[in-house]
Amino acid sequence: ARPPPKPNFPPRRAPPRADGAASQAPVVAPPPPSPPTPAAAGAGGDPGGAAAGGGGLGYQLLMIGGSMFGMFMAFALVQRLMGPRRITVIHKDSAGNVIDAGSGRHA
Repeated sequence: ARPPPKPNFPPRRAPPRADGAASQAPVVAPPPPSPPTPAAAGAGGDPGGAAAGGGGLGYQLLMIGGSMFGMFMAFALVQRLMGPRRITVIHKDSAGNVIDAGSGRHA
């Protein structure tokens, strides 16, 4: 089943103005003024060479240390959630005899 075709209405026209003025093109608002350009990074004698709002050398080192600590804690959490590794290895000599891993002797 096909939907019925859409009606073809004529384009809308603006209602006549109450003050009797002739219809004119709509007034276009001027664009907003552009924001002032920021000062160049490193200007002003910043000895650390940090960009504006980037903090200093101490802040960057603190963030690096915090990131390393966070990664360590994340790995430790995952290790605790997954539990100890359960890998069973069967040691054999060149002849195929099973060797006890604890004593090193043939089982």
